[in-house]
Amino acid sequence: MKGLWAVSPLRILSFINHFQGFLLYNFQSSFSTSLHSTVINMRAILSTSLAEALLLSSFCQASTFLAPEQDILLPSSGVSINPLTLLGANSPYFTGPNIYGISNQVPDNCYVEQVAYNVRHGSRYPDSGAYAQWTALYAEIQAANFTSTGSLAFLKSWKPVLTNPTLQIAQESPTGYKEAYDLGYQLRTRYLGLYSYGQPFISWANLYPRVVQTAQNFVRGFLGSAASSLGMVVTINSTGSEAALFDSLSPSDLCPAFVDGNGGTEYVTWNSIYLPPIQARLESLITGNLNFSTADISIMPYLCGFESQITGKLSQWCGVFTDEELKKYEYAQDLRYYYGMGPGENLPSKMMLPYLNALVGILEQGPGINGTFTNGNIFTLPNILTAFMNDGQIAELGAVTGVWDNTTSLGDGTKIPLKYEYISSHFVSMRGTVAFERMNCAISGNATSNSFTGSAPNSYRNTNSSTTSTNATYIRILLNDVVYPVHSCQSGPGSSCLLSDYSALIKGKVDTAGDLPTRCNVTVSGAPTKVKGASFFTDLSLSWLKTVVP
Repeated sequence: MKGLWAVSPLRILSFINHFQGFLLYNFQSSFSTSLHSTVINMRAILSTSLAEALLLSSFCQASTFLAPEQDILLPSSGVSINPLTLLGANSPYFTGPNIYGISNQVPDNCYVEQVAYNVRHGSRYPDSGAYAQWTALYAEIQAANFTSTGSLAFLKSWKPVLTNPTLQIAQESPTGYKEAYDLGYQLRTRYLGLYSYGQPFISWANLYPRVVQTAQNFVRGFLGSAASSLGMVVTINSTGSEAALFDSLSPSDLCPAFVDGNGGTEYVTWNSIYLPPIQARLESLITGNLNFSTADISIMPYLCGFESQITGKLSQWCGVFTDEELKKYEYAQDLRYYYGMGPGENLPSKMMLPYLNALVGILEQGPGINGTFTNGNIFTLPNILTAFMNDGQIAELGAVTGVWDNTTSLGDGTKIPLKYEYISSHFVSMRGTVAFERMNCAISGNATSNSFTGSAPNSYRNTNSSTTSTNATYIRILLNDVVYPVHSCQSGPGSSCLLSDYSALIKGKVDTAGDLPTRCNVTVSGAPTKVKGASFFTDLSLSWLKTVVP
C-alpha cells in the first residue's frame, strides 16, 4: 500500500499543472491544442476527485492505528495455541476472527457519522458463588494424599489467586481496567471526527459495580485528564421504578416470566459427553486418593481465564487442556448462551428487542439529537454512544440483531456442528461488544476508500461527466470488532444494510414478539403498558437514573 501511494495525489496534480504550462509555452499546433484540452479534462477529473483521493491516502495511513488490535497478549501454553480465546464468556477481550472475510475498515465511498457501542463489563474477579467453587477445589486438593505429574505437577502448590476476597469479589480486575481504558482511547482515535475536544461526554451503564467501573474507565481513556470535568456516567437502576419496565439496560430484571435457560438439556447432554474423557486423562496423571468430579473438570478452564486476567500472566491451568478439549469447552459455553438467552430460547431472547428498536430509532435520526438533564437543560447526545451492561444483556442483544437469523443452530448437544457462527467467545467475552455504525455512502460514482469520520459532502460529484452520485444511509454491525452481516440484508457497501430496511426488520421483530409486558406476566401497578426501550438516553430526569463522575 505504501508503494502504491509513494506518489501523492497532490504531486500528480502538480505535475499535470506544470505539463499543461509546458504545452502552452512550447507548442501551438492543433495536436498540442487537443492534448492541452485533454490535460484540462485530466486536471478537472483529478481536482474533483482530489478530496476522495486524499481520503484514500489518509485511509492508507489512518488505517494503521496506534491502538493495538488486541488489548493483551494471547500466549500459547505447552499444549494449546491460544487457550484464552476458547473460553466463551470467561475469555478476556480479544478481537474475534474475521469469519466472513469482510474488512472492518470503512467501505469505499462511505464515512461513519454516528456509532453506538454496547459493551460488556471488562475482565473481573469472580462472583462469590464461583469463588466458593475455587476454594472448595483448593480444600479438596489440600485434603488429599497424592502425587501429580505432567501438566498437573503444580497441583500441590496451587491456591486461589485472590489476595483480598472481601474487597475483590465481583469487582473489575486490573486487566478489566485496561480493557475499558484502551477502548476509550481506541474509539476516540478511530472516530476522530465524531468528537470535538472540549465537548461534554456521557456514557450509560447498568447499575452494577463492575459495569459502572468499566464505564468510568472507558471515559477516562476517552477523555484523558479531562474525564472528571467533561465526562459523566449515567447509571441505570433496572429495578428502580415500575416505570423502568423495558426502559433499562437489564430489562429481564422486571420480567417475572423470564427464566434463564442455562443451556437447556443440550448443555447437560454435552457435559455428559465431553467431560468424562478429560476426567479420565487427568486422573491418569495422579497417583493417590485425589479424584476429580466432572464438575471439578468444568471449573478448570474457567480458572485458566480468570487467573490469567487477574494476575496478568498465563495461568498454569491453561496448560492442562489441549486445543481440542478447549474447543469442546467453548461449545459448552456456546450452548449455555444459545439455549440460555440467545436464539435458542423464545422469551429470554426478546428482552433487549425494545432497546434495540429504540437504539435504531436514534441512529435513524442521526447526529445532533437533543436530550434533557434533570434540571431541564439541553444536551446533545454524543455521536459516539456507549452503553455498558452484563453478559446476559450482550447475549440478548446479539440474539435480536439479525446476524444469526437463518444460520446453523447449535444442535442437540450430542456433537459439535461442523460449521456454526454463534460462538460466545467472539462477542460475550469480557468487554465483548455489539456495535452499530451509521454510515453515509455514495451509492454510485468513482470508488474511494477512506476511514474518514465526521463531516463530509452529501454527495460526490464528477464534474467531467456532469453526474452526481446519490447518498444513502447504511448500518453495519461489529461484534468484537468483526463485521457480522445481517443475513437477510447485506447488499450495501461492505455487506452493510440500508438503515431504513434494517429499521423495518427490527420493527417486524417487535411485532412478531407481541406484547412483552403481557408475556412477562407483569401485573404490578404503575408499570407501563407501552414500552419505550431506551428513553434514558435522552431523558436524564428519570427517577431510576443517577450520575457518577468518571
